[in-house]
Amino acid sequence: MTVVSSLILPPVHVSRDPESAAGGSVEAELRRKLAESEARFAALAEAMPHMVWSTDAEGVADYYNSCWHDYTGMPVHRDGRNVWTDYVHPDDVKLAEDAWRRSLASGEPYSVEYRLRRAGDGSWRWFLGRARAVRGADGAIARWFGASTDIDDVVRAREELAGRRRELERLAADRAADLVDAERRLEVEIAGRRSIESERAEVDALYAAYIDNTTDGVFVVEARPDGRVVVETVNRVIARAFSIRRDQVRGLSLRHLLGDAAADRLAENLAECLRTNKPVRYEETVERDGGERVYEVTLAPVTIGPARSTRIVGSARDLTERRRAEQQLRQAQKMEAVGQLTGGIAHDFNNLLQVVKGNLDLLALDLAGPAAALRTPQIERRLKDAMAGAARGAKLTRQLLAFSRRQPLAPKAVAVAELVASMLDLLQRTLGETVIVRLDVAPPHWTALVDPAQLENAVLNLAINARDAMPGGGTLDIAVRNLMDPVDGDRLEIRVADSGTGMDARTLSRVFEPFFSTKPEGKGTGLGLPQVQGFIEQSSGRIEIESQPGAGTTVRLSLPRSDAAPVAAEETPRLADMRGRGESILVVEDDDAVRRAVADLLAALGYAVTAAGSTREAAALLDRGERFQLLLSDVVMPGQPTPPELAREAQTARPELKVLFMSGYAEDVVVHHGRIDADVHLIQKPYRQDELAVRLRRLLDASAPPPEPRAVRAGPVTVLLVEDDALIAMGVADLLASFGHTVIEARTAADAQAVIREGRPVDLVLADLGLPDMDGDALARWCRDERPNLPVVFATGRADFELGAAFDDGPTQVVTKPFDGLTLRAALDACLA
Repeated sequence: MTVVSSLILPPVHVSRDPESAAGGSVEAELRRKLAESEARFAALAEAMPHMVWSTDAEGVADYYNSCWHDYTGMPVHRDGRNVWTDYVHPDDVKLAEDAWRRSLASGEPYSVEYRLRRAGDGSWRWFLGRARAVRGADGAIARWFGASTDIDDVVRAREELAGRRRELERLAADRAADLVDAERRLEVEIAGRRSIESERAEVDALYAAYIDNTTDGVFVVEARPDGRVVVETVNRVIARAFSIRRDQVRGLSLRHLLGDAAADRLAENLAECLRTNKPVRYEETVERDGGERVYEVTLAPVTIGPARSTRIVGSARDLTERRRAEQQLRQAQKMEAVGQLTGGIAHDFNNLLQVVKGNLDLLALDLAGPAAALRTPQIERRLKDAMAGAARGAKLTRQLLAFSRRQPLAPKAVAVAELVASMLDLLQRTLGETVIVRLDVAPPHWTALVDPAQLENAVLNLAINARDAMPGGGTLDIAVRNLMDPVDGDRLEIRVADSGTGMDARTLSRVFEPFFSTKPEGKGTGLGLPQVQGFIEQSSGRIEIESQPGAGTTVRLSLPRSDAAPVAAEETPRLADMRGRGESILVVEDDDAVRRAVADLLAALGYAVTAAGSTREAAALLDRGERFQLLLSDVVMPGQPTPPELAREAQTARPELKVLFMSGYAEDVVVHHGRIDADVHLIQKPYRQDELAVRLRRLLDASAPPPEPRAVRAGPVTVLLVEDDALIAMGVADLLASFGHTVIEARTAADAQAVIREGRPVDLVLADLGLPDMDGDALARWCRDERPNLPVVFATGRADFELGAAFDDGPTQVVTKPFDGLTLRAALDACLA
């Protein structure tokens, strides 16, 4: 049952004096009409679906209809009237009260949205509260009438709409820049200010602007229902590439544009694109303008309607320059890798070859001497094959170093035309009778700063390649020309042209790749042209090659012109003059096998040899005043000083001392930027005995008069050998005995002291440093105190052992284990001299 609160109206005051009794009937009429009005208002208020309420002029509520009571649960009779805010949401109370106070103060209509709590389930719904003032005859506010309308559905719809709008705005804001035009077209379409035709025209304009200005070739082909694939349109890039007009391409077949092979590959990929309905990407290589072009082709399907044709949009991006750059990068990386590998193994590999070649030379000398009877044709052939194999190994290392631009060069001012002309006999002998060699070396003969031996090798390499390209014989033209160029500078050009089979473009593009060869398996290393290229570019030159199948090959080498006068070629000494004349040579080499082989080669050539296994050992020999005419040292050795430092210090103290370095790889030591440092003499391992002999004689003959022969004590001597290891003592004793010396063995320092105390003859003490009862140097000091100036040789496995000033009072030498007979003999001779 709904209870309606009474509408409280302001009281009506009626006068009671007799004179006004006549008005009583008027008052009664007024009250009746007022009661009827109140009843009509109450009935109207109760009939309305809204909450209706009223307040007095001060804003104090004096009436709520049943909708208010039913919804809020407010009791009809409640102490205190002004409690309507108890049912307003706490977050909306302040807003509602502030707006109500402003209306009371100003008399302006009241309008505010707030949430009211429903009594049934305690939920909150939105209401629009409105009120207007009722004024009396005097214009003053008499009271306020208001209503609260349920707008919850409207508010939630509005919030949902606002949320959707915010989401739409967020999505619109996230759109990429390429959707800006589409958004504008959408706005224009909504506003009705642009027709569909105009929008299509704009899209077509954008499409045309893109495909006609992109650097990619763009094309559209149509796959018709009958299975045919025809060209529909192309952009300007493709039109220029195929020299066709764009208005003539519609309906053309693929074969008309691409040729059979490329058209078949494109058709296969088009079929794949249509079958999977996904983009397809592949690379295509085509012959154009006399060369190969590489394209990245992308196909994307665009199907329009189930019964209509299917179009495929394709693009072709030219990757030729990128692939060339990638190939150049791979080539550079390959060269760097080969260079690093070659540099890493060249030294050790050439050391091994030096041991092989040195011992082969010595074996040949032995078989030419007293053992000549053993030199059978079979042994002769095997010896020759072994020497040839070692030479091929050395050549392979040089080719790798040349290819990687790391071979040591000794550039000189060379009259290139004269050098090439001097090769005519060599070329004719090498190429055979079926090849006619024609030289054109007209004067004037300019000079170039180049390594003459390597230039000869480069020309010979090109000539041999030309011979192999003319299996049935032919003509080889070699010309030297002077090219004047005021911009890049004057250059010399060596042109080598043959009349051979020539090469196609694919083969020509690979001729400078290492290990690539057109010769049959086993007939070439594939390093000939890369070696020539490496040498020429290392010499600041250029190499160009031209060839066509059936038209021969032409190679041009160009070198910068030099203003220096040509250097006269050195005369090679006669074989009889290449032997040593008793000069003393200090060999410094850390590789035991190489050291022995080199020392034996020098001894066989007639030199007095002292060998040192480290620069520290060599420096000690030089510091003690040992007389040497030449220092023959490896370039790359561990420890301090370095070989170049040892050589500088030695020549500072002895300006007449000659220095010859030997190395399998000397980059960044005595070779910088591919060129041997000035005033540095270098012989590359592996070398032959005759090559070494020539270099030694040239150096020694340019020095002071021949030195006096080294004075060595004649006849055998007695050596006190102090060594606690029985096996080592046995081997050293046998070695000393083979020298003709008498050996007294002692296992301990005490045994050695007993020999000295007994007065037994001892000419030299050979002592190990690590004795069980006393250090070897302490024993040697004791022996020299007993017998002043007694020669002492220390044998030690310690590479860091240094002689102190305590042994300056007599001849002293150090040999490092393991040592060979030559090293030991040299140490004995140095002490006994």
